Amino acid sequence: MTPAEQVVLWFRRSGRQMEWRNTRDPYKIWVAEIIMQQTRIETGVAYFHRFIKQFPNLDSLAKADQDQVLKYWEGLGYYSRARNLHAAAQQLLHEYGGKFPTDHTELIKLKGIGPYTSRAIASFAFGKQVAVLDGNVLRVVSRYLGDPDPIDETRTRKKFQGILDTLLGETDSREFNHAMMDIGSMVCTPTKPGCLLCPLTESCIARAEGLTTVLPRKGKKQSRKTRYFHFLIPRNKQGIFIRKRAEKGLWGGLWEIPNHEVKMDAYKQQREQKGFEFLGTGKHAFTHFEMLYQVFEGDSSGLADQEGLTFVKYENLPNFAFPRAVLNIFNQYLDQAIDRP
Repeated sequence: MTPAEQVVLWFRRSGRQMEWRNTRDPYKIWVAEIIMQQTRIETGVAYFHRFIKQFPNLDSLAKADQDQVLKYWEGLGYYSRARNLHAAAQQLLHEYGGKFPTDHTELIKLKGIGPYTSRAIASFAFGKQVAVLDGNVLRVVSRYLGDPDPIDETRTRKKFQGILDTLLGETDSREFNHAMMDIGSMVCTPTKPGCLLCPLTESCIARAEGLTTVLPRKGKKQSRKTRYFHFLIPRNKQGIFIRKRAEKGLWGGLWEIPNHEVKMDAYKQQREQKGFEFLGTGKHAFTHFEMLYQVFEGDSSGLADQEGLTFVKYENLPNFAFPRAVLNIFNQYLDQAIDRP
């Protein structure tokens, strides 16, 4: 029995059951794969059901307003994923007649679809003989080969992709790919891998040479920068002023309350803003930096004439899509802002 066949046999006995694994609908598979990027399964499942209920097919997503798409992505983070989903749906509708290409070399031309997602759709929806390489599979392959090359380098990923395609051979790609991802998630975990439960244990070099706690290796990790912000809650008894961010960049296309970046010294001084009272602090982690912020509230009359601000009644705020950091500020401070005379 080949290693690939052993992997598939293990999957049939122990693999995870997920709704999008029981369909060959490329739309649902695509949405699921995009949602599950940078998202825990438990969180992603609820978002998947919510998103598919609102946008059940490609046509409904392509014809939706971007604001509506972002609203149904609210709280999930990495909002470029939602914007790219919307853009790619329109691309598919107008350039491909509403049909998904079946080959990963064509799928990768769609907005927001990279090497992993293009191969996942090609395999799971169309049964193409291509292997997928996500973070979990990278770890499995690194240990299986006993390969010390850093897995966060492009050359290593390209090398592993070629090896994995060869390992797949003529084995059913759907089962093989699901199996490899499940082994990485459930068995060959980052710490304390369950080698005795792994179908590849007999031929795994890291297991044989005692390297499972050493591999995989990553390149030198860069320290994450800290940035400082002041957020303002300009309110009155009826509502607050918000503004929409530019389409590109951080939180692109989402709504926010007025804010600006400050120097560390200004942040530490906790100075009152003109007409705004200090409420408290908070923090929010991004991939490449950590945001520390201070929150202030005050009467909205001082900001009423500022360009780009929109006044919204409190009861209408749920109709707008906000980034997680702003939602956290609302959850922590907005009720008390509403309750004050």
